[in-house]
Amino acid sequence: MLTKVEDNKLVDGFSIQVGWSLFILSKCEDGYRIIVPDYTKNPFKDTTEDLTIALWVQLEQVHCLRQLNIEGEMIKFSDKIVTAKNVLQLDEVYLQRASDCEKGDSAWYIGSVEETEDELEAFYAYQLLKIRPSIIQVLALPYEYLVVFEKGKIKAILDDKDVDVWNGVIN
Repeated sequence: MLTKVEDNKLVDGFSIQVGWSLFILSKCEDGYRIIVPDYTKNPFKDTTEDLTIALWVQLEQVHCLRQLNIEGEMIKFSDKIVTAKNVLQLDEVYLQRASDCEKGDSAWYIGSVEETEDELEAFYAYQLLKIRPSIIQVLALPYEYLVVFEKGKIKAILDDKDVDVWNGVIN
């Protein structure tokens, strides 16, 4: 709870986007609280004071970027990710981030390493927390990167020059 800041300096409902999540000031009887979208419910309308998931996502994404010693590209929990239909149930998948995307689109595509599906489906990024949480860590990688997952673990990360920058990184 924020109590040490002068009341006239804070605004109820003020929000700031920090990476994946939105942090919001919420006025209460004895001060202000920081709340975030509730990713266990409907984050477009439900909020929570529990910052655990929001901070965990930030930690995972920053950790991945630091291991590679690169700057990333922001992704919001509300951004869309396009996948080959039913691909998230497979052991081996790849993610590829295109460089051109519209607002609200993450530019990520998830497909099968075997690439057999033509049908597509889309998810909000936050939905991967329940469906395939291991993918969350790579979603802040730059455009034109490609990631290969095998049984929930990163097998390779190719940069925009198709160089495996994950090779040798201790996970």
